[in-house]
Amino acid sequence: MNLIEKNIKKYDKNDMFSLLKNFPKHCYEGYNVETPLVAKKFKKIIFTGMGGSGISGDIMKILLEEKNIPVFVVKDYVLPSFTDEESLVIAESYSGNTEETLNTYKIAKERKSLILCVSSNGELEKLCQKDNIPIIKIPLGLPPRCAFGYLFFTVYKFFVNLNILSKLDNGFFKKIENWTNEFLPSNENNRGIEIAGKFFKKIPLIYSENRFLPGILRWKTQIAENSKNFCFINVLPEMNHNEIMSFYFPKYFLKKLIVLFVISGLENERIKKRIDITKDLISNKINEVLMIELKGDTILEKLLYLIIFGDWVSFYLAILNKINPTEIREIDILKEKLKGG
Repeated sequence: MNLIEKNIKKYDKNDMFSLLKNFPKHCYEGYNVETPLVAKKFKKIIFTGMGGSGISGDIMKILLEEKNIPVFVVKDYVLPSFTDEESLVIAESYSGNTEETLNTYKIAKERKSLILCVSSNGELEKLCQKDNIPIIKIPLGLPPRCAFGYLFFTVYKFFVNLNILSKLDNGFFKKIENWTNEFLPSNENNRGIEIAGKFFKKIPLIYSENRFLPGILRWKTQIAENSKNFCFINVLPEMNHNEIMSFYFPKYFLKKLIVLFVISGLENERIKKRIDITKDLISNKINEVLMIELKGDTILEKLLYLIIFGDWVSFYLAILNKINPTEIREIDILKEKLKGG
């Protein structure tokens, strides 16, 4: 047993390790959950959800826009003013008690939108039962950020059944299993442990092209919740028009920065050139610049690989930080205080 494995036993008090290890199972089971069919036509889709429940909509937006469907993601209390009877509103809340999502549900109902909910329990399920709204039930008992396999693949299957997205075969889920096994702590040359080690006592700054923003956003949120560590993200080409000028001050902050570029292999030639030039321009101003290349053949596969990679990095960074990755004390306190009105 190596030092990381010993420290996992010491600091992973709620066994997040097992949840990460079982991610392929969650994905497969999520994809095989029975989903409702809808007869009513819709012209636009609006995803609502926060935190771990919201990342599903971010990825679905990337996939559905390739099918020429307008997709909007809402992480707030209100829906866009154009939400109407021709809108499909998909409300995701793992707990079923997320107040922002419950409010968007009520607005969607007032606007007579077509509604689909995804939840494990809570007030959202009660509302669906009362209002006769279809709900996809997923298993209880997980931290919401560890329920991504269920939150995402149930919705993906919903669109497969509508003949909008392509079916996934066993080979797809085998890749997820292989990629998960790649980051287990017993494996030598473990890139998850390596990157976590590079991030330790540093402030990660992660860049990708626009289509992989959901993936690097997942890195940011997982590093925040699991590692209790700051992490910043941005996308190219946008950062080239402003943020590239930030690498001067404050000097003490630059000493703590470590930059990671995510390379998908799907970038157009101008983005590839921008990454190379940007890397050269900032390399002499900070301690280290890292690159990771994504595995997979499609955008979905590469996004899944990026998410798996980042989840393990955040877990190992929590262990290096000597902190329980599952505990979210400040979030729990905030929710409790909000109950007071």
